[in-house]
Amino acid sequence: MPDIYHRISSQREQMSKSQKKIANFIIEHPNQAPFLNVEGLANAADVSDATIVRFAAFMGYRGFPEMQLALQNAMQEQLNATERFKHPSEEAQSEDQDLYAIFLRDQANIQETMEAIDMQAFHAAADTVINSKRIFILANRSAVSVADLLHYHLSFIFENVEIVEPSDRAIDQISTIREDDVLIALSFVRYSNHTLRLFQMAKDRGAKAIAITDGLSSPLLTAADYSFMASSKSPSLTHSLTAPISLIHAFIALIGKEKAADVKKRLRTIEEAWRDFNVFSNFKPPSA
Repeated sequence: MPDIYHRISSQREQMSKSQKKIANFIIEHPNQAPFLNVEGLANAADVSDATIVRFAAFMGYRGFPEMQLALQNAMQEQLNATERFKHPSEEAQSEDQDLYAIFLRDQANIQETMEAIDMQAFHAAADTVINSKRIFILANRSAVSVADLLHYHLSFIFENVEIVEPSDRAIDQISTIREDDVLIALSFVRYSNHTLRLFQMAKDRGAKAIAITDGLSSPLLTAADYSFMASSKSPSLTHSLTAPISLIHAFIALIGKEKAADVKKRLRTIEEAWRDFNVFSNFKPPSA
């Protein structure tokens, strides 16, 4: 039984009438309650906002956000990909509410990711990328989309960025890696064995290894010099990539700030090529 539900069960006898109303709603609506804010949960349980805050403290949490996170984690633990696909939505009051829950979870993912960042390590990883001879980016399956974004933006800053192909050619690429290179690997639940093996191979060859993943249980961590957690929890069928993308944006911004002069020079060259090939539309929206 997930921890928060165990707490509710073990403390039910000590609850007030209002607290039991909250507990009953949480138990009866396990896929709706985790994504309600204080006001939403208060309205749903027919209690005051203050009662919700006091309930979180009574349950042993430092505040409502910590209790909400515990509820979301408990729900995630109980749902594998197949179960999420099959799970009925009778609990939700409407399809709009289901969609709203996704936005709220993405918001929570970004908050969790931001709070988990070790800024000293973040700066050190950025310096490692800046000082590397070559930058390799590795990902498979759903993480490829995030890797493509990282590769696209780093290519504006550096000329030495390679994305590792999700094919047998990847072994050839990693076999050339050296001590003065860096490999950035991205992998989220359910972790790709292909990514894990190549990440370890690069580490064994002396390259610096940076992992962008989604939890302390990620097997990437064993070989990483630097690792950053980007929460990918979602109440839907697919895992969320919102927080990983946000983390990537922050990492690129940090590197771009350190390399500002080089970035400006490189962008001027690229802009000239864009103009020569008429890459972008000249459309201007009509003025109001």
